[in-house]
Amino acid sequence: MSLKNKLFVFCISAMLFTGCVEHSKDALLATEINVKAGEALEYLTDLADDEPDNPEVFYQLSKVYFDQANYDHALQNIKKAVDLKGDYSEYHFMEGRVHQKLNQPDAAIKALLIAESMGNVNHDLYKIIAEEYLRLGMNDKAREAINRLTGINQSAESYALKGQVMLSLGDTIQAIDNFEKSIALDKSYIKPLIALTDINIARNNEDKAFALVNQLIDLEPENMDFLEKKGNLLQRSGQLDSAVQVFKHITSVRDNYMDLYKLSNIYYLMDEYDSSRMMAERAFEKNEEFLEAQLVVARSLDKLRKYQEAIDVYEMIVESDSTFNLAITELDNLKRKVAYLWRLEQQRRAMDSAIKNVPPPVRKKELEDN
Repeated sequence: MSLKNKLFVFCISAMLFTGCVEHSKDALLATEINVKAGEALEYLTDLADDEPDNPEVFYQLSKVYFDQANYDHALQNIKKAVDLKGDYSEYHFMEGRVHQKLNQPDAAIKALLIAESMGNVNHDLYKIIAEEYLRLGMNDKAREAINRLTGINQSAESYALKGQVMLSLGDTIQAIDNFEKSIALDKSYIKPLIALTDINIARNNEDKAFALVNQLIDLEPENMDFLEKKGNLLQRSGQLDSAVQVFKHITSVRDNYMDLYKLSNIYYLMDEYDSSRMMAERAFEKNEEFLEAQLVVARSLDKLRKYQEAIDVYEMIVESDSTFNLAITELDNLKRKVAYLWRLEQQRRAMDSAIKNVPPPVRKKELEDN
């Protein structure tokens, strides 16, 4: 197929799947490939052979490789595009994205700053710049980058991103301020609500945390992670009956050993040891490496005065992990308690026996007769 025909087929395919948008003199510029990756690669590779001086072909190749997580090939092709057409900001932006995936923060920042200098001021560009500066420990540079973002784009997403950067910098006050600005612009935006919820939980601001987690649940009633946050809050605030109901619902929907484990702990706090034992056993059945669940089983058996069964479970834990110091300590304490109770029982029996075998008292008359 001639180059002219290939270009025609390519443009027709792009129009069918995405629509052609005229943004440059190049017929391919800004055209998204939305065909099967294998077909796209085969077609673009042939096209690159036919026209090795067309930067857009290499740009599109880099995008396909990027979507396939083949970042080495993506970098090779975007560098060819940049070499051929170094004055197009989108190529430098793509190069920065690839360098980020390859864990090359210096190169990523350099490419993205070039793109910015050419007028590319999109949200993702500043997000990546800030993230890469943070990775390099250049916190002030990260702050400057994120300030440039909110300077040109005062959206809910931008303020939420700034809040995340401020949180990474340890500036919780500024983080909260930006998360609240984000929510004020879009009350349905989940990310800043989650962040504020977690901050208030960490700060033990239970009233505020409850209000925020309820907002999250109102937005996504079946989100088990949000319900889990509420269940944890209820447990921590001592509302154990309500916490049980939340985690019972979660375990009925989500097959997760940690949910069962948390439920077992709540039952234990409520002195419902049969239930705590049963939930912990179910958690362990789902993950037999999770010895913490067996610890709850042993503790529950101890509370139920099934001491030998508890000792057996503790010994199984220690046999599985000889470094589990908490289990070792609790096992030692339980054995001491059992030994103490055994001694008390022996003393009680000896006393009962002594009482039963006391000789009958000698009568006064018998003494006088003698």
